[in-house]
Amino acid sequence: LGGNPTFQSLLRQVRETTLGAFAHQDLPFAKLVDALRLQRSMDHAPLAQVLFVLQNAPVASVELADLTVQPVDFDNHTARFELVLFMTETDQGLVGLWNYNSDLFEATTIERMTRQFTTLLKGIVEQPDIRLNQISLLSESEKRQQAMQHKERKQSKMKSFADIKPKTVSLVQDQLVKTGYLQPGATMPLVVEPNSGDVDLIEWARNNRDYIEKELLKHGALLFRGFGLTSADQFEQFAQAITPQLFGEYGDLPREGVGGNVYTSTPYPPDKMILYHNESSHVKQWPMKQWFFCVQPSQEGGETPIVDCRKIYQELDPEIRERFAQKGLRYMRNYTDGLDVSWERFFQTSDRAAVEEYCRQAGIDFEWKADNNLRTSEHRLAVAKHPKTGEMVFFNQIQVHHVGYLDQEVQDSLYALYSEENLPRNVYYGDGTPIEQAVIDEILALYNRLSVSFPWQAGDIIMLDNMLVAHARNPYVGPRKIVVAMGEMIGEADL
Repeated sequence: LGGNPTFQSLLRQVRETTLGAFAHQDLPFAKLVDALRLQRSMDHAPLAQVLFVLQNAPVASVELADLTVQPVDFDNHTARFELVLFMTETDQGLVGLWNYNSDLFEATTIERMTRQFTTLLKGIVEQPDIRLNQISLLSESEKRQQAMQHKERKQSKMKSFADIKPKTVSLVQDQLVKTGYLQPGATMPLVVEPNSGDVDLIEWARNNRDYIEKELLKHGALLFRGFGLTSADQFEQFAQAITPQLFGEYGDLPREGVGGNVYTSTPYPPDKMILYHNESSHVKQWPMKQWFFCVQPSQEGGETPIVDCRKIYQELDPEIRERFAQKGLRYMRNYTDGLDVSWERFFQTSDRAAVEEYCRQAGIDFEWKADNNLRTSEHRLAVAKHPKTGEMVFFNQIQVHHVGYLDQEVQDSLYALYSEENLPRNVYYGDGTPIEQAVIDEILALYNRLSVSFPWQAGDIIMLDNMLVAHARNPYVGPRKIVVAMGEMIGEADL
């Protein structure tokens, strides 16, 4: 809809897009769902929830010997989608039928949509070259009624303002929001909630960046709850109010929509846990700030556990900690399309020369393999000093890369398919020697003991300092949608 086209132009776009889709109509639906990495659920269709269906194919006559056949109408009281409009060509003209989820829509809403859709169609027929922003959904009587209501509201406000005596109002941040913790004795996350129902979180964040930064460096994680944000767009505006330049070139996560700098969370089987990690700590640059926004919490599970990396560093066995500090880590990765992200998607190019140049600039060793696959190896930090607080943190992605953290059956399957050097992901000490299983087990036990977890609520936003706090994801049941934003990129040289 960009550029505010005319309806005729929009119609041509729809025609071209639809015919282009028909050219691929033999593609199995299940394959499409798999390729898009959509969440499968018995509760809803995976691809779309709103449909427009034009029933214009002629009904073939049925002639059977010794049988009389006639169609039978029946009522179907189950809505398979959230909203569907069926249009059918009949001898009397077009007939419309709405099918909708009554948990989401009232009958009066559907009646209003019907009136507005009819008005829309009439306007388009009368002026097919009208611009989209000029098309009205309201009838003349509805416009008059709306204008009258607007006038009455304006007069009412003017009258009420006349009775108000002016007084000085202080709008300091602590009057607009209140802070606390999820449970007694906790220090993370700091929970920020509105003091009243009309706090504009985006505007508040824009005016209180210093306060947010100070509390984030102290606690490592801030949970914004109860502010009524409902869309990824609002979430992006909130994150940009704090960090105007969000990161938009992340290859490990799919984008939430066309454009923007918001991503969907890691596509990973819902019955498996994503273990603890600091985002992008295995590559040359990483975000200092990261936000997660809950669009839809799952029916069960799906929490995002977090852990203070300062505590991990302090409680890790000093001998192990020193070994990691001296050697660092070496991450090995084989980009195998279908098992992990392809190198084309990760590097956002299909040009091998561009990938090679990127690797050279980033200090990444690379090797092209058969079948157009790529192997990379890079030396990164295991521990680091936070550039703002000066505190030491355990900062890495050991758990999501080391094959020893996978379920035993998964490990067995991978080793049956691949040699050690061809595993999709693995991590070693920086000198290439294996990390001992006892060390792997101790790290996981420490993270599990020190982690904090809470159930998501729709509209929740958690903001992390990515070096102070690592995060994970618990298994879940039912549809779940968490979107992610990142910003304030730095690298080893900045430390």
